[in-house]
Amino acid sequence: MAGFDLTFSPPKSVSVAWALADEGTKAVIYEYHRRAVSFVIGYAEAQVFRSRSGANGIVEEDITGVVAAAFTHWASMADDPQLHDHVVVWNRACSVSDGKWRTLDSRGLFKARTTLSELHQGVLSDLLTGALGVGWEARGRRHSTRPRYEIAGVGEALMAEFSQGAGQIAVYRDDLNVAFVAARGRQPTGVEQMRLAQHATLATRPRKTHAGLDELTDGWRSRASRHIGGEQVAWVANLKDRNDLPLLRADDLADPILQDAAEAVLSGVAERHATYGRQNLLAETHRILHGVRFASPDDRVTVAERITDIAVDRSLSLTPPAMFHTPDRYVRADGSSRLHPASRVVYTTQALLDAEARLLAGGRTVDGPTVTVETVAAVTDANLPGRDYGLSVDQAVAVEKIAVSGRVLDVLVGPAGTGKTSTMAGLRTVWEAARGPGSVIGLAPSAAAAEVRGDEVGIDTENTAKWLTEWRRILQLVVRRVRLAGRLARHPHRSSADARKGAGQVKELDGAVDERRLRSGQLVIVDEASLAGTFALDEIVTAAGDAGAKAVLVGDWAQLSAVEAGGAFSLLVADRGDLAPELVDVRRVRSDWEKTASVELRLGHDSAVDAYSDHGRVVGGDRTDMPERLYQAWKADIDAGRSSLMIAADAATVAELNRRARADRVAAGKVADDRVAAGKVADEGVAVGDGQRVGVGDEVITRANNRLLATGRRWVKNGDRWTVTATNTDGSIAVRRAGGTGEVVLPADYAAAHVELAYATTAHRAQGRTVDTAHAMVSPTTTREVLYVAATRGRESNRLWTPATTPTRKPPTTG
Repeated sequence: MAGFDLTFSPPKSVSVAWALADEGTKAVIYEYHRRAVSFVIGYAEAQVFRSRSGANGIVEEDITGVVAAAFTHWASMADDPQLHDHVVVWNRACSVSDGKWRTLDSRGLFKARTTLSELHQGVLSDLLTGALGVGWEARGRRHSTRPRYEIAGVGEALMAEFSQGAGQIAVYRDDLNVAFVAARGRQPTGVEQMRLAQHATLATRPRKTHAGLDELTDGWRSRASRHIGGEQVAWVANLKDRNDLPLLRADDLADPILQDAAEAVLSGVAERHATYGRQNLLAETHRILHGVRFASPDDRVTVAERITDIAVDRSLSLTPPAMFHTPDRYVRADGSSRLHPASRVVYTTQALLDAEARLLAGGRTVDGPTVTVETVAAVTDANLPGRDYGLSVDQAVAVEKIAVSGRVLDVLVGPAGTGKTSTMAGLRTVWEAARGPGSVIGLAPSAAAAEVRGDEVGIDTENTAKWLTEWRRILQLVVRRVRLAGRLARHPHRSSADARKGAGQVKELDGAVDERRLRSGQLVIVDEASLAGTFALDEIVTAAGDAGAKAVLVGDWAQLSAVEAGGAFSLLVADRGDLAPELVDVRRVRSDWEKTASVELRLGHDSAVDAYSDHGRVVGGDRTDMPERLYQAWKADIDAGRSSLMIAADAATVAELNRRARADRVAAGKVADDRVAAGKVADEGVAVGDGQRVGVGDEVITRANNRLLATGRRWVKNGDRWTVTATNTDGSIAVRRAGGTGEVVLPADYAAAHVELAYATTAHRAQGRTVDTAHAMVSPTTTREVLYVAATRGRESNRLWTPATTPTRKPPTTG
C-alpha cells in the first residue's frame, strides 16, 4: 500500500443545505466541515495511527505524526451535491522510539475506521449547531434499527432528489434497452446488450472537464425548486436556530448518566458481537452520542472516552495478561506496554459466557424426553405420511440419534442439499407417534421461512423473534392474573355479574399463558439455527428445559451465521464431536462431481474451486460487463422454463441486477412502466424501496412483517414473494402471492419503505432456497460461507461469475 484514502462525507442534509445556501452560509458549512476533518485526523494521530516493529509486528510503535494530503469534492460522480473530503495518508511514519520510518499498522486503522467516521459526524454536528444553531433529528434507515441524524427541516424527498447517482447508469441503460425494442421490434442480443451497457457507462461518466461550482449550483437550484420552490436561500436560512438542546461540557454529565450510557453501549455491542475490542465500544459510544450536543469537539471526545472506559471495565478480557516483565524501553510514559497494547485486547461479556455455558449444559444433560427405538424403527422403515418416499439411511440414523438421546438440547447438522426438511418431517412423525399430535412445534429465522417450513414439515412454525416476544410476556400475564385473582378474593360479595366477568378474565389470562408456555414432552425444532443469536437460543433452550421439553437445533456451521452475537450452533456441534447427528448424502445437486465439490467447498478446500472451474462453472471477465453476462445466462434459464436465482454478495449489485431484469421485462411488454415502450405510454409505475419503481407484472419481495395486511389466513411477511397486479396513484400497489393465491393491497407507506424487486437476491436471503439453476456474482472479498451458500442453491447448475481474467487451466468439460 502506498497510502490510505480516508473519505469524510457529511450527512446528505448537510450537503443539501450547503448546495442551496447563500455564499456566506455556504462558506461557514464548508469551513466547519474542514475543521471537523482536521480535528479527526489530529485525534487519529494521537489515538489511532501507529507503526509496528519486531517479529510479526509485535511491537506497537508510537509515531510523530502522519503525512497526508486533503482535497475537497463538491459533488458525486452523478453531479449530485456531495460535499466530501479525501484525506490520502502516506503509508510511512516516523517512530518516536528510534526515529526510524516504517509503514503504518493498517490493522489498527481498519479497526478504527467506523469510530473515525462517527466522530467526524458528531464533531461536525456540534460545530454547525454552534455556528448556525441548526437542530438535528433522528431518521429511520431501511435495513437497520440504528437511526441516522439529519438537519431538522431537510425533507426526505429533497434528499432523495440529490441521491440519484447510484442508479444513473442502470436507468440510462434501461432507457437504451426500451428505445432499442421500440426502434427494432425485438430484444437486443447478448452482444448488443453488452454494447448498450458500455454506452450507458460512457454516457453517464463525468466529463473530464468538470463543471464549475457556479454551474453545478444553478443545476441544483433548478432541481430543488420542484420540492421547496424558488426561495431557496430563505429556506436554508429558516433551518438556522432550531436547536433546543444545551451545549454540554464534559463535566456536565454525572457518573450515573455515564454509567447508564456505558451499559447501553455494552448491551448494543454484545448483541451483535460475541467478542469485540475497544474500538467497537468506542464506535457504539459515538453513535449513541449523536443525539447530544457538545460545546466543543474536545468535550465530545472526553465524554466518549469516559463512557468507553466504563464499558471496558464491565467487559471480560479474553486476551491473556502479560506473564513476564516488560523492559522499560517498551513501556510508554503512561505505563502501558507497547508489547501488549490495548488495541489488541479482545473482550466479551459475562452474560454471553453464561448463555454459552447454559447451552453446553443443555447439550450434555440427558434427562429430557425420549422416544423408544421401536417407535423410531416403525416410522423410519415406512414412507413419510403423505409422501411416496421414506428416509434414507443417514436421515434415519440422525432421527434415531436425536429421538432416543434424552438430551435436553440436541443438534442436527445438515450441509446444503442433504435433505434437512425431510429429516425434520421424519423426526416430527416419530415424536408425534409417541407423544401425540401437536407435540412438535417449529421455529425459523423469519416469518416467511417459518411458513414454508411449517407447510413442508407439517407443524405449527413461528418466527423465532415473534415466539420469544410472546414467551417473554408470560411473566407479565401471570402477574396480571395473580393481581386480578387477588382482587376477586378480597371482594367476595361483589355482584354475580362482576364475579362472572372477573372469572372470565382470569380464564382468558390462563389461556393466554398456556398458549405461550411449552409443555412437558414437547419437541421444539429450531430451523436454520446458525442464523439465530446466542442469547435467543439460550432463551429457547431455557424455556424447553424448564418445561420438561426438548429442543433440536437444525443448521449448518459452514453456512451463514447470525447477525447478532452468534457462534453457539458451531460451539454445540464441536462439543459433540463425531457424535453429532449429521446428514452426509448431498441430494440437491444432480452431478456427482458437484456433490463432491460442494462438500469440499464447505470445508474450504482449494480443490473445490478447481472442480467448479474445470467444469465451466467459473466465468471470468471485466466488471463492467459481468452483470450483463450473468443476467443473460439467468434469462436464458428462465426462458427455458427453469427456476433460477441471481445472487450477489452486496445490495448494490442486487439492485443493479434487479433493474436490468425489470428493464427487459418492460421492453418485452411483460411489465407496465411509466416510460414509452414500443411507441405506447404504459401504465404509471410506483416508487418503492432502494430507489426502484414497480409496475403491473413485476415480481417483488416484501421486507417487513405486517400481520394487519392479511391474505386469507396468511399475512404479509418479510421475505414473501409477490407479483404486482395493480398500481394506484396514491402510491399503493396490489399484489398476488407468487405461485399461489391470495391478494392484498400494500399501502403507499409500506410499499415505499418495504417493497423491493425480487429478480435478484443476496446470499443471506437465498439460504434455504432450492432452484434449478443459480448464478452468483462473487469477488475476491466473498467469504467462504457466502460462496458456499451461493454455489449450492441449484439442482442442475450453479455458476460463479467473477471479475477475474485468469483463464481456466484446461478446456471445460461437460457439467
